[in-house]
Amino acid sequence: MLELQLIGNLGKDPEGRYTQEGVFVCTFPVAVSTRKDETVWVEVSAWRELGERCHQFLAKGRQVFVRGVPTLEAFTRKNGEAGAALKVTAQTVQFLGVKGGGEERGHAAEEEIPF
Repeated sequence: MLELQLIGNLGKDPEGRYTQEGVFVCTFPVAVSTRKDETVWVEVSAWRELGERCHQFLAKGRQVFVRGVPTLEAFTRKNGEAGAALKVTAQTVQFLGVKGGGEERGHAAEEEIPF
């Protein structure tokens, strides 16, 4: 199984919902800086208890470490060009810090939550 590890900052507050089967899932975009000072956006999904904790304690700007299984999703842009989105199903999320040292929302500065 391919595994991806990344450190980045949330681009917006996480969104949570329940599937038709009643399973909670939380999604949030993470901005990751490359060595070339480019930004890569990764859509992270966290399920069940991990998702509930992420939804409760994460907020826009918060820095996280994510370990999970990556997938690449192809799509077509409005102008007809092909594109791809990198998505990760989180197995572990560590809450690191807040971008710019601002106020934290809710909980301890570092917390590892196994999937």
